[in-house]
Amino acid sequence: MMTERERVFASIRREALDALPWQFDLTSAVAEKLKAYYHTDDLASATGDHIAFVGTLPPPVPDGEPPRPGLVRDEFGAVWRREARDLNYGDWGELVSHPLKSPDLAGIEFPEGATRERWSHVPEMRKLYQGRFLVAEGYGLFERGWSLCGFQEYLAYIAGEPQFVEALNERLADYSCRMTRQLAGLGADGIRFGDDWGLQKTLIMRPAAWRRLFKPYYRRIYDAARAAGLVVMIHSCGNITEILPDLIEIGVQVVHPLQPEAMDVVGCRNDFGMDLTFWGGLGSQSTIPRGTPEDNRREARRMLKLFSGGGYILAPAGAAPAETPPENIAAVVEVAKEQLK
Repeated sequence: MMTERERVFASIRREALDALPWQFDLTSAVAEKLKAYYHTDDLASATGDHIAFVGTLPPPVPDGEPPRPGLVRDEFGAVWRREARDLNYGDWGELVSHPLKSPDLAGIEFPEGATRERWSHVPEMRKLYQGRFLVAEGYGLFERGWSLCGFQEYLAYIAGEPQFVEALNERLADYSCRMTRQLAGLGADGIRFGDDWGLQKTLIMRPAAWRRLFKPYYRRIYDAARAAGLVVMIHSCGNITEILPDLIEIGVQVVHPLQPEAMDVVGCRNDFGMDLTFWGGLGSQSTIPRGTPEDNRREARRMLKLFSGGGYILAPAGAAPAETPPENIAAVVEVAKEQLK
């Protein structure tokens, strides 16, 4: 029998496998429900999850007055609210303040990405999760950009200050590439860069703007990951179908999530399934939180049949939201494990 790690690699490479791999992103609220449901804190073993994640060790935050309880300042100086009430909506929190008040980088110092201490724990994580596919959390451009500038302001800069956006992306790409290069030889299998470019029906910006302002810098970032021996994975919620050919061109191998409420699942498989592995497919806005366990079994079986040739990781289309009944996740786990009988 193959290990979880071997299945993920085989699916990405379209090699023979004994079962398609599966994985569950869970909000904290759902994770706690599942622990009670399975009577264990070891959810990875209970669900058979094929993927383990490793992030960077927290670097020192910039000097300054520490935020009040419930607020977190990141290393770029952005402040986020992450209080107990945020768990009702997910674990992402809310941007409270941003360091760039105008489209000007003069005098701005960026944190150093090229410190091996950030990833010093990866070899130990490799030993801990020997049988699972180990994914490092990468750093992109779009989300870091709006957290530096403010969301509305950043969208205005994309439309009216393109030279500033390009200059910012140059600096952010430098940071990301330096950080990614430190992963070489440490034992991670892939790296997932998170940047939400999509709305429910289309991109958040015109495709031409994405190609002009972002694509060259993403190419640099993904090239650095490939050079470090990592499978290149991206996360973007929403409908990003228009730029899937561009992502293939610049080296992306795995796209997360395949979101059935926003994307044509069959069309994506037919048009791009030879070049991309799709990760997701189970409705995190529909079936996962609102369907019955039988609805979830049916949808999981349909996705496994659709992608029976590989190029797929069965998963919710994004983190299972807080209102998800644990029975729904357990139903998907049941179907996924049926493959091994």
